[in-house]
Amino acid sequence: MASLTKLKIMFFLSLLLILPLSSFDIAYATHLTEDTKWQLVYLTHNPVCSNYDHHGVAKYTEITQKYLELYKFPNSKYDSICTTPSKLTKTYQAPQDLDLLIIVLDNDLGEEKLNSYKLGGIYAHSGINKDYNHVIMFCDCSNFYYSDPVWTLSHELSHFILYTLNYNSEIIETLVHKNDNTYDRCRESYTSECSKVVEKLRIDASAYSYSVMPTYKPAISSPKLEEQEGIVPTALIELNKYITKWWAEGKISESDYSSALGFLVSQEELDDIKEREIMFADGPLDDTGPNWYDVLNYKGTNNKEKLFSIIPYDFKSNLKRVYENDKQIGLPDWFKQTVEWWLEEKIADDEFVTSVKYLRDMGVIQPH
Repeated sequence: MASLTKLKIMFFLSLLLILPLSSFDIAYATHLTEDTKWQLVYLTHNPVCSNYDHHGVAKYTEITQKYLELYKFPNSKYDSICTTPSKLTKTYQAPQDLDLLIIVLDNDLGEEKLNSYKLGGIYAHSGINKDYNHVIMFCDCSNFYYSDPVWTLSHELSHFILYTLNYNSEIIETLVHKNDNTYDRCRESYTSECSKVVEKLRIDASAYSYSVMPTYKPAISSPKLEEQEGIVPTALIELNKYITKWWAEGKISESDYSSALGFLVSQEELDDIKEREIMFADGPLDDTGPNWYDVLNYKGTNNKEKLFSIIPYDFKSNLKRVYENDKQIGLPDWFKQTVEWWLEEKIADDEFVTSVKYLRDMGVIQPH
């Protein structure tokens, strides 16, 4: 590993001295909005949406909004939609800055698309950047074998919020599923622990208070925790700080500096980006047959692809955002401010590296 690092540094120095690079000619967004943009889409098996379907749209939209408010999670929504699967495939255009898509399947579609895989709902994310490319899918089903729909929605929202805030798996998955299992038992037989796993949420659209998963109190109004990513060698950090000073003093060009930043990110990590997906699922507690993981991942099947095919865009490839109306040539202004703070030691090395990796994810810089 040490010899590899030395080779990278030597190659970089020779590159910097003899190879002037051309400027960027692609426009990228400088950053995403500070809040999470989400949209709810209700899918019905009927030719057109019924009054019941429209009521479901209003109910689940309000539940989503109020549950995010319980966490004081910054968010804003696009207008919710009720449509059919065929119309969704043919006419739906995901908003350009959509971060979270929530798909509600009516009873018939839910039994076909989710219950057949022993699922009541799923939350999934694809890619390295946690700011966007999130999907929640659940069934507005009446059989309640897979937990009731409102609870399931709050379950998947809990996964989304805690995962986005960078909590570890003991919180994101274990705690959420522990609460879910307790809730399922409590629906059959009430015990003293039941009061600890339920919060009530008043929904005006239904004039009713629903049971939702309790919030994880430390996460309320919490900033993102620092992620534990691969450690960048100290030698590269120190070298890049010298190069950054040269750039800040105008001794090297911006394109050469961008090339230097490429040594702080991994080509292997970038190559792996489309395969990076997580999925947390909600299934029945007492099911004795194959679980949802076995059903989705059984050798020789494409069940996961069938499940993701409901999503009206390429979920695993929708990882880069290019905006026509927000052109940025070269390094964005916000990153230049980050560089200034880093040189003044107002921010830590890992925060600077995180910013570089964000530029990598957006395609502004290329790894080496």
